[in-house]
Amino acid sequence: MDQELVQEFVVEAQELLEQAQNDALALEGDPHNDALLASLFRAFHTLKGGAGFVEARSLVDWTHHLEDLLDKLRAQSLSVTPERIDVILRGSDVISDMLGALASGQMPEPGPETLGRRIQEAAREDSPPSVPEETADNPGTGRYRATRREKPDGDDGIFVERTDADSVIGDYIDEMFADGGASQADEASPQAGEHAGEDEITDAEFERYLDVLYEGTAPGMERPDPSNAGTAPHPPPPPPPAAKAESTHAPPPQSAGSGSTRVAGETTLRVEAARLDEVMNQVGELVLLRNRYNASVSALGVEDEQLTRIARELDLTVNDLQTSVMRLRMQPCSKLFQAMPRVVRDASRRLGKQVRLVITGEDVEIDKTVIDALSGPLTHLVRNSLDHGIETPEEREACGKPTEATLKLAAIHLGDRVRIEVSDDGRGLDAQAVARKAVEKGLLDAHEAARLSRQEMLDLIFRPGFSTKDQASELSGRGVGMDVVKETVRSLRGRLELHTEPGKGSTVAMEFPLSLAVLPVLYAKLRRDTYALPISAIDSLLDIEPQRMNRIRSRVLYRVSDQDVLPVIDLGEILQQRPLRLGAEPVEGILTQGGVLLFSEVLGNEDCVVKPLDFVGDQHWYQGASLSGQGRVILILDPQAMVRLANEQTTAG
Repeated sequence: MDQELVQEFVVEAQELLEQAQNDALALEGDPHNDALLASLFRAFHTLKGGAGFVEARSLVDWTHHLEDLLDKLRAQSLSVTPERIDVILRGSDVISDMLGALASGQMPEPGPETLGRRIQEAAREDSPPSVPEETADNPGTGRYRATRREKPDGDDGIFVERTDADSVIGDYIDEMFADGGASQADEASPQAGEHAGEDEITDAEFERYLDVLYEGTAPGMERPDPSNAGTAPHPPPPPPPAAKAESTHAPPPQSAGSGSTRVAGETTLRVEAARLDEVMNQVGELVLLRNRYNASVSALGVEDEQLTRIARELDLTVNDLQTSVMRLRMQPCSKLFQAMPRVVRDASRRLGKQVRLVITGEDVEIDKTVIDALSGPLTHLVRNSLDHGIETPEEREACGKPTEATLKLAAIHLGDRVRIEVSDDGRGLDAQAVARKAVEKGLLDAHEAARLSRQEMLDLIFRPGFSTKDQASELSGRGVGMDVVKETVRSLRGRLELHTEPGKGSTVAMEFPLSLAVLPVLYAKLRRDTYALPISAIDSLLDIEPQRMNRIRSRVLYRVSDQDVLPVIDLGEILQQRPLRLGAEPVEGILTQGGVLLFSEVLGNEDCVVKPLDFVGDQHWYQGASLSGQGRVILILDPQAMVRLANEQTTAG
């Protein structure tokens, strides 16, 4: 089998599986929604057809078990229950593993027998009828169907007759071929189109016909001997997955008199992410050339109207191109949130908690790199909130809260940034309790803890190995992973905030730039060296006033306002140079989250292309490097890392 074709199937199958899981979760909350049930069935049915085309027999068989269960749910011979939804979801997890095997070039192994038996048990009727023993007078447990035949008195009536299952299959195929022949004969008649559409078959009938074609035999062919089933050849594969997916999502055909026509051709095109990255890199190089051109024009020192106009038009064109290419990499946050309903459902059931999940901002778009990197950290934040933050129904009732907790996921578009929040109305965090726990675990001593601000105490939960729980949890462990969340956010040039109120709940907020390839920066000088800082990490510029500075022990604080006092970070000390001397040399301040950075001079802003640095070792205050308009290498600083480093040095001192 062509591996490229297999990979295309895997991509389509993963999308179908995501749709199926979302439909199953929605169906659990609305068990009588026939549209959801039909959509869920079609997803598995299409997936099974594609699996047959790529000859993944184990996947076909496993999906067929789930399809049988859903078929009975559609026929209303079974009721939708949480237990059956659970079986469907766990069965879809097995399909996900099988797709992973296919993606790696291996044929999937058969599904686990234990879960397979659970699926079969779930497919049993709620009140199963007694099955008569098979005898010579009672040959097997065929199927039943309704037929019309003449009664002895001549009146027409509906009778239920018993027939063999193979006979039913053969009759279905014979009828299809017979109908097809009649249709072809009718085409020669001038009146053939007068009754077109009157004999349309239902979706269920069409799907049943497909099953018959896939598993049965065509008219006139000998049926295989059941005794030789083990050596019988595989049935012919179904249509290719692409064709099935296209027909599944295609709009219904327009009627002849509607006056509208269907647009031919595809509306979407799959492109490898690597190709988009290559285009983005080329746009980045174009941005550098634009910056060099502007710098060269400025260096000439002449005012030429034509050069100025060309520079302005070049700016507009490059900016438009940059925006267009950035949009190619943008994906809605629904891609990030789509797995969370399942996470919340499984975790809340395991913990015995009642939780309502509210998701907003699914249509907000962000760079694909952020979505891919945040999947694991977001899952951990949600589980951590469910395990550590939200109380049991009994605890909530004792506190006067509704027994059902609320967990919110939100994506908010803020100019050139996107903010993602995970919030709950649980027990919240006590900053003093966090500090005491950190001291108990040896993360710092009591004297160091006493000097911390409330926010610094709360930020201790992001230290490696920190937990407010004494017992390990199977769901979220001992807080292991919160440090990984922080490191992931930092690597994506993001900002991480924690807001909490004891007894009322907590919110973890993450902010990221819309794009990670081209970065708007502010240039600042430290004596003769020039550095760049992400504009998104800068709150404002400050004219440093010496009277607003105070030294407390080994820390210098700056009074930004009557309410805000922040530590001062001297870049000369951080970068192992001479400290800046107030009054003896020029000093300007840059206000960032958690501190005031001191520089010699602030120059201006520009878009730059970020290049990774692989040689700086553990110097995490560098985000990367770029080229200035003059062609010089400029190091890009991470303000948050510098604030963190300064605080660590002060604490250690």
